[in-house]
Amino acid sequence: MKTPAVLVTPAAQRRRIAAAGAAAAMFALAACSSSGGDGKDAAGAGKGTGSTAAAGPVVVEATNGKVTVPAGVKRIVSVSYATGALLDLGVQPVGTSTIDDNNPMELLPSQKEAAAKIEPIGSGIEINIEKVAALRPDLIIVEGATAFDWGIKKLEGLGVPVLHFGIDKPADLVNAQEKIALAVGKEAEFKKLKSDYDTKAAKIKTDYASKLNSVKWTFASSYGGGEFLVDTSSSWVGQVLKDAGAQFSAASADPKEHEVTYSTEKLDVLADADIILVPKTAATGEVPQDTKDLDKQPAWQQLKAVKANKVIPVTYGTTDRYGTSIDVLNQIETVLKGL
Repeated sequence: MKTPAVLVTPAAQRRRIAAAGAAAAMFALAACSSSGGDGKDAAGAGKGTGSTAAAGPVVVEATNGKVTVPAGVKRIVSVSYATGALLDLGVQPVGTSTIDDNNPMELLPSQKEAAAKIEPIGSGIEINIEKVAALRPDLIIVEGATAFDWGIKKLEGLGVPVLHFGIDKPADLVNAQEKIALAVGKEAEFKKLKSDYDTKAAKIKTDYASKLNSVKWTFASSYGGGEFLVDTSSSWVGQVLKDAGAQFSAASADPKEHEVTYSTEKLDVLADADIILVPKTAATGEVPQDTKDLDKQPAWQQLKAVKANKVIPVTYGTTDRYGTSIDVLNQIETVLKGL
């Protein structure tokens, strides 16, 4: 499958580079809070959120083929998006890399305490194989963009099952979470999450039908360099908006690519949007500076949504799983209540 262009655009590359420093700082904090180098306490093995309930071995279809996962795996090392997916299911890994290279620890507030106890094994694709081996995992799960080399062969060389879920588009993320749930014996927890999400989306769609039919939404961000990005209906937040019954501005209506890069000279593509959502970092509550700087552009000031004070920051702009997607639904509902 072809990798979407957004994964290799200059703007996307700047986003990843900017995140590297934040990732390093987050891992330093996690290391200080960790229970120890062998990760025993962090595993929660056999009790609490660390235990799993698979009745027998399961075969999981992953990017690296059909992988047999033994029953009752307890010591899981998770890479990239897999960490948030596991925490949603009530499973705490013994080791983790950054959740993704854009938002190093994009966790729900309720998950931060648990995350601080997980042993760091590297930032982004820079995975420390020796640290992974020292944690004695019985399962390694990698969920990350196919544009990057996650070192799957090296991880497989440790002699434990490795599940690699390559992500080409945002929709792949929730599909991977379902397979992760199967692998770790948490299918009931996944079904509950999905049910909660579907119920919430349906309720918003019904309760705010008239408002949803009268406004058009878009999601914009920037990473500098004279460019900005528009998320479409197939993007992270776009999928959530679509499930809630939202209508999209012209720039966001085409789902062919989930994210499109424009020169700031083309800010008028947002002219028909009634509401412009912009990203807000979950950890700090701040809109990234490059996105804030769009406000300095004269064309931005002429946009209908800007004049109406309908530029609204949202957290989890790259929502990767049902836990954060439910939070985004709550934020969308808050916006609708204020219209």
